[in-house]
Amino acid sequence: MSLLERIDRWMWHREVRADWGTTGTTAPPRTRYVSLSGAAVDMSSTLGLATAGAAVKLVSETVGLAPLKIYQGEKPDVTEARDSWQWFRLKEQPNDDQSAFDFWTDAASSIETEGDAFIWKSFSRRPVRGAEEIELYLLDPGRVQVKRDENGKRYYEVWRNGQREKVPASQILHIRGWTSVPGGDRGLSTVAQYRETLGTALAGQEYASEFYANGMSIPGWVTVPGVPDQESQDRLQEITQQRHGGPGNRHKIGILSNGAGWVPSGISQKDAQFIETMSFSAEEMCRVFRVWPPMLGVNMTASKGGDDDRDRFLTVDMAPRYRRIEMAVGRDPDLFPAGSELFPEFLTAAILKPSILARNAAYKDALQAGWQVANEVRELENYPPLEGGDTLQQTPVGGAPNPSQPEPVDQEG
Repeated sequence: MSLLERIDRWMWHREVRADWGTTGTTAPPRTRYVSLSGAAVDMSSTLGLATAGAAVKLVSETVGLAPLKIYQGEKPDVTEARDSWQWFRLKEQPNDDQSAFDFWTDAASSIETEGDAFIWKSFSRRPVRGAEEIELYLLDPGRVQVKRDENGKRYYEVWRNGQREKVPASQILHIRGWTSVPGGDRGLSTVAQYRETLGTALAGQEYASEFYANGMSIPGWVTVPGVPDQESQDRLQEITQQRHGGPGNRHKIGILSNGAGWVPSGISQKDAQFIETMSFSAEEMCRVFRVWPPMLGVNMTASKGGDDDRDRFLTVDMAPRYRRIEMAVGRDPDLFPAGSELFPEFLTAAILKPSILARNAAYKDALQAGWQVANEVRELENYPPLEGGDTLQQTPVGGAPNPSQPEPVDQEG
């Protein structure tokens, strides 16, 4: 490729990045739901809930941790396609501004919160023959609408440069999340689906904030003899609030005089089972975002231990999420043209690492059973390969050598 061609392609991708910048553009406002509890529910308030925010981070960063590798062939005879341009763009650097970790973390976060991930394919030439001819950029789902023409053919309306632009379906890689509508064009937003559950949690959080802001350690009423006028009542309330309300004044001893008395209301956080309510709210957030609670420090009585919790999380909670992305990426005709023997797959073994003792025991069983070689084990532990380390063990350890190995020479006699 000539220097002029490289400069031209660099300018092309730079212009595409500028098109999706925030300068001079205004995205349509997102929907803000008002739940029956009175709390306003949107993406910002949802992620402000500690357990909800932690769940989204855990899921999205777990997706980013697993490298999206490219393989060639059909199982079980597959090899890594390290020389393919897809390997670089999907596993290493989808665009010049982001690493693969950041890109796939953002994509997973978009699916978890908005229900969809939309990836803009920036081409300098089509069909793509090299990594420098394509870059991938995530779009804000709030800027994209999925439409169909009179023939039922899908296209997109994208909010771009301050106006809506009709974009053919081939320009965008759409990863749709879960939906309750069979064959639906868009995934279901978690905020929209669970707005009442989220609203209840937000109302509880707001109640806690107001309780501590008010800061009265013993809520109740001050009683005085006779019928005081309004000014006297206001003055007594102001003095009591100043001396015993707010940070730094909690639990101070109060003194009442002139026949005044104190009648506690009998309502406290403990009496109202507020702590139990907040604990239940944390468990609800785990259900909303489908995360094994012990992974977020919730309901630890259900925990079976570090390795077991991680295995359960990856196989039950994360496996469908990985598969959704793999299938959407693998069927894109620009990334994997028809007839291509390449396919993408997340390497979950990169994050499914138990303790060193458990790994060593598993490696020993795999080597002695003859379905893994020494160099494969060394690669998993980031060690360089050894000469002769690609031979499968065909007989039990301590038995006869493999047929391909020479018989040991008797040194005696």
